[in-house]
Amino acid sequence: MENRHRRSSRRALAITVLGCLAGLVAAGFATTTPCSAASIPAWLDDAISEWNEENKATPIEFLEIKDGYVWYMMPKTAEIGHKDVREAIYGMVMDHGYQQTDDEERVTTGKPPSAVSPYKTKKCWTRSFVLDIEELSNTTAAGGRGGRGQTGLRQRMLSSLVCDDTPYWLTGFRILQ
Repeated sequence: MENRHRRSSRRALAITVLGCLAGLVAAGFATTTPCSAASIPAWLDDAISEWNEENKATPIEFLEIKDGYVWYMMPKTAEIGHKDVREAIYGMVMDHGYQQTDDEERVTTGKPPSAVSPYKTKKCWTRSFVLDIEELSNTTAAGGRGGRGQTGLRQRMLSSLVCDDTPYWLTGFRILQ
């Protein structure tokens, strides 16, 4: 009789411990950020805020994070055409040290989020940029010969899309690490 009591106590203890571990694991999943979440640098968010202060009739507003891009929307006006929007967006990026990776902008399609319609294929203009990050004494670049880290030039890539979605312009930014 005593052996049965010990076995049932052990089982109850094991079930309790497993239940607590399962709860901890579930809580851990609920509080972690997905590693594929998109983000933009704080300077770009600040540049958008500056644009909004100077252009009250055409503010750039956060829309959604989708497909690795942080998406914003801007109302269309007769005064600002697609070339103006693209120049403004690209100017924000280049004003912060990024350089165009190609001389040409490309026209493509994309399925950005939309405030007024379901996800549909839209005409988009795309451009990629690169930022050379200065050599820092306390950072190393991964890789190199033999897989050893080495101090040196690092680069950050930024890709942008500007898409036509009546009555808005949609613009997306993605940092490629």
